Amino acid sequence: MSDEIQVSDPHAEGLTVLLPAAAKRPRLIVCERDGHWAVALRRTLAPEWGRILQTRSLAECWAELATRPASFVAVELTNENIDDLLDRLVRLPHQFPLVRAAVLADRRLDEYEWLMREAGAIHFECSPRRSDILAQLATRHLTHAPGPAQSTTQRLWAGLPWKG
Repeated sequence: MSDEIQVSDPHAEGLTVLLPAAAKRPRLIVCERDGHWAVALRRTLAPEWGRILQTRSLAECWAELATRPASFVAVELTNENIDDLLDRLVRLPHQFPLVRAAVLADRRLDEYEWLMREAGAIHFECSPRRSDILAQLATRHLTHAPGPAQSTTQRLWAGLPWKG
């Protein structure tokens, strides 16, 4: 069996991406230091998307993306990670073309919104109280993201009319 599976990107017409055969189910990944964004998202995210994966550093977040290369990632912008985050956002379409990223920030960093959007963020948010918008974006992305490869038996079993 091949090490990769071929999928079409629903966001970019005509783009075909090779996913590792061992790729895990796409998830919402929140990368932040203290967890308050994840708490706000849990209140608004539909339960069928499962547990939010939380990471505490950009390196840990990108390692998780390597195993879930079609996920939606929400990354906290801090004074300490501005350059690193910009660099990673710019490289994101080349490293993980199926991933979409949103940036979460303190109001004092709102001046970076357009720079982050230019680098590749699809959303920039400064208020956890507006997490519903972020949850909608993540849900839309995860609904269309390709899942892990399934065997013929798994596909047939999932398609049975009396299943679920």
